[in-house]
Amino acid sequence: MRDKQKLNIIMFNMSKYNDWQKGIANRNYHILHNLVKQNNVNKIIAVDFLPFNLKKALKTYISDQILNDTRGTVVYGDLTSRCWQITSKILVYSSIDSILNPRRIIIELNKIIAKEKMSDNLIIWNYNPMYIDYFEKFNQKLNIFEAVDNWQEHSSYIKYKKKLKQNYLTIQEKSDLIFTVSENLKNNLFQNKSKVHCLPNAVDLKYFQSINEISPKLKNLPKPIIGFLGILQDRIDIDILLNLAKKNPDKSIALAGPLWQNFPKNKFAEFKNVYFLGPIKHVEIPSLYNGFNVGIIPYKINEFIKSTDPMKFYEYLSAGLPIVSTDVPGAERFGKLIKIAKSAEEFNLFINQALKEKRGLTPEILEILKNNTWEKRVEELLGHILLLLNDEIKN
Repeated sequence: MRDKQKLNIIMFNMSKYNDWQKGIANRNYHILHNLVKQNNVNKIIAVDFLPFNLKKALKTYISDQILNDTRGTVVYGDLTSRCWQITSKILVYSSIDSILNPRRIIIELNKIIAKEKMSDNLIIWNYNPMYIDYFEKFNQKLNIFEAVDNWQEHSSYIKYKKKLKQNYLTIQEKSDLIFTVSENLKNNLFQNKSKVHCLPNAVDLKYFQSINEISPKLKNLPKPIIGFLGILQDRIDIDILLNLAKKNPDKSIALAGPLWQNFPKNKFAEFKNVYFLGPIKHVEIPSLYNGFNVGIIPYKINEFIKSTDPMKFYEYLSAGLPIVSTDVPGAERFGKLIKIAKSAEEFNLFINQALKEKRGLTPEILEILKNNTWEKRVEELLGHILLLLNDEIKN
């Protein structure tokens, strides 16, 4: 396929690329890196999460300008912005002009588009609802927004709720396509259903089956191990964890992931069977799961959680783990493969039942996972995009 027929994408990310390089992986990461594997995708400019306050701008400035923390070749740079060439198909642009001079972001990105010869079949793909100043700015063919959860309900964005509400309305009005990870987002956040498509999260099945080692972080922990991987923050039901620690002194409870200030770690000080393992790189996840005996998802059921589709469902299953979860929307799609607890006591009961189960990938699990790989998900996303592009060409 000739380059002029291929898609060019500006992707406004919900993360910084150097976070991905350090081992963090989210849906945004998986979608981008599977898109560049497609023959019909030419290049992607990955726009780092754009800061919207001075604190975030300072952090970005130090990372970009002082530490040059993104591993790649600098192809553009000034005092407030920088662009790196990561591969022949990926460029990364980062800037603090979102709070200093937002117009410069558009000017600089247009210069990069021209230099990289990316103007043909240009698509804007946005994950960041805090930034919407891209409509009609790049002579783009399509505007795509992808919602992975409802930021209006996120505890970190409460003070920006009014702005986010207005931004979501603008996104709904001006986007050509909207993808969501859950039916809740599709039905409650966006009204124009004809342009909204629900495509849940997925997993790299081969990746989780390629490693047999057990993480050294777990080797000295008494068995069995009740494991969780994720951000330790206020969305976790502390009462469930405290009850598990109290009722299971003979079992290890391993909590892996970054610790936020709103998580009350001090409440676990009396329990010798609770272990905080710290942040885990993406490359370390399979070996971590290999050491778990059961995977847990102990989330509070609130409006934010209702909008999500935890990647842990797919990853725990890929590792062959029994799973116990609170009644997180989407869990019911997996039937009896996930034990759904309605209380702390029931959660504890299901843990002890799950520990008696044999872990592994059954034919039923494999069939589900084969239909929920990142490769398949990207094919579905591109299917919607190409269909709409072809309709526009015909018209």
